[in-house]
Amino acid sequence: MDGTITELDDPVLIARAQSGDLAAFEEIVRRYQRPILRFCRGMLGRGPDAEDAVQDVMVTAWRRLPTLRSAEAASTWLYRIARHSCIDLLRKRQPDGGDPAEYEDRQTPSESSRHPLAGPAEDTETQLALAELWRFVATMPWAQREAWMLREIHGLSYQEIAAITGEKLATVRGRISRARTTLAERMDPWK
Repeated sequence: MDGTITELDDPVLIARAQSGDLAAFEEIVRRYQRPILRFCRGMLGRGPDAEDAVQDVMVTAWRRLPTLRSAEAASTWLYRIARHSCIDLLRKRQPDGGDPAEYEDRQTPSESSRHPLAGPAEDTETQLALAELWRFVATMPWAQREAWMLREIHGLSYQEIAAITGEKLATVRGRISRARTTLAERMDPWK
């Protein structure tokens, strides 16, 4: 792979990938595969569904690359594809193929409560607090969990989250605010 390709900005990579430069698309995958996996794990749990979703995201991105406007942020576009992939997988989990918002009520915390950023914790208390945090995150309504993860874990702006979810900016702000309030209340004993 070209040694300088890693230094290119996303819009340049997108333009090159749209022109058929496979190395440019591989760099996009390299940059976003881990963040997209963390997002999918947060929405689907740590099972094989999250990995399947990431693979689906990258295949879909490759297929839809010609339709991407180069001015659009690659990250927003990829998270939007990831969101739809997660929703599709949740629908497949449902016996009636219904809405993921209905699924969240039947989901058990153990399905997605393991910390999606799992790694070595500094100490046992920190590990326990993180496990408890992710257990609470797993019980949040889908829309709140999605908005909170995109903001707090992935560092996206409110505008980017609104673009990904197709919601109004005020709706995104409200969901994140409710999620933060709920988590702060539930995590209060850990202070």
